[in-house]
Amino acid sequence: MTHSRPNDAGLVEVVEGTGERPVLLLCDHAGHKVPEGIGHLGIDQAQLCRHIGWDIGAAEVTRGLAKRLGVGAILNHASRLLIDPNRRPLAPTSIPHVSDGCVVPGNGHLTRAEARRRFWAYFVPYHRAIARGIARFRAEGRVPVLVAVHSFTPEMDGERRPWHVGVLSRGDTRLSVPILAGLKAKDLRVGDNQPYSGLRDFGYTVTFHAQRTRLPHVMFEIRQDTLVTPEEADAWSGRLAGLLRPLLDDPALYRFYEGDNKIAAREIVSWRHASQALPLA
Repeated sequence: MTHSRPNDAGLVEVVEGTGERPVLLLCDHAGHKVPEGIGHLGIDQAQLCRHIGWDIGAAEVTRGLAKRLGVGAILNHASRLLIDPNRRPLAPTSIPHVSDGCVVPGNGHLTRAEARRRFWAYFVPYHRAIARGIARFRAEGRVPVLVAVHSFTPEMDGERRPWHVGVLSRGDTRLSVPILAGLKAKDLRVGDNQPYSGLRDFGYTVTFHAQRTRLPHVMFEIRQDTLVTPEEADAWSGRLAGLLRPLLDDPALYRFYEGDNKIAAREIVSWRHASQALPLA
């Protein structure tokens, strides 16, 4: 069985797997907690609960997948508005002052000290947990698979996004190609590197922990209006688990990728050293 345990003041949730498969599920934007209170950001609760504060429904899908597959998961519950764990610490979008038209006063004119405090309080614990999870499998001589779960808003900057689900990949397509085919066979509108393109920018978490080290991986983006109820989230976890299970049962998958992973040096700045160079006033 799998079971969850919180750490780091409840901001990082670790779901323990059975250990049968060396697989780790990742949910960067599982929650919208702001330990200092939302006044710290200068926005109201309604804004925090929008997609700008977290990935709606992603946590439920991740836990459902973990349960169905018997694998471990790591979920981050600190709001992405404090500091986004899926952005390079040096990127302008790491601590956004404006997100989808919402001004976040608490993120404007940050001092270097505050930026570093958030980095160590809300960014590092999650990535440290991922690194430790990977290290445990590697200590056993096993190459783990990383599966990232995100959700996306049906409309962004006035543009409709028609895809029910997106599958992101770049270089290593051992998982993405058969999963794309399986999803399309279910009469879904499926985005191949849509609405976000892994070919251009995979996001920090998968790039750093999987692509950099050549671990097998895939990222899902599920449209949030298909995750409104617990039943809908459960249906998605069942759908994805059904596609993943036979792939994860193949021993040949658990090998380092030997092809061109197509990542640039700027994408893989180490989170262990980034706080020394946070370029904020």
